[in-house]
Amino acid sequence: MNAMAHQGVKSDITNILDNKKLRRDEKVDLLERMREDARAEMRAATESAMIDDNDVGDDLKHIDQALSSLSAHPDSIEDGGGATL
Repeated sequence: MNAMAHQGVKSDITNILDNKKLRRDEKVDLLERMREDARAEMRAATESAMIDDNDVGDDLKHIDQALSSLSAHPDSIEDGGGATL
């Protein structure tokens, strides 16, 4: 994924957080799905030199910050295991 696509992630996060029509739980659900997608991309990056996992890591950081701003815990079941990616 290129830098422009990762800019889109930041924009998507902002759009979700600023959407007054979405309830908090809907925002959390959307952000958690984005987080799952970013983690899957990061797992793929460990197997391929074609994906820059630094950008994906930045995406995860921004998603986690957005979840925290909604008082949601960004930890997933995968975060506690040895093979988190």
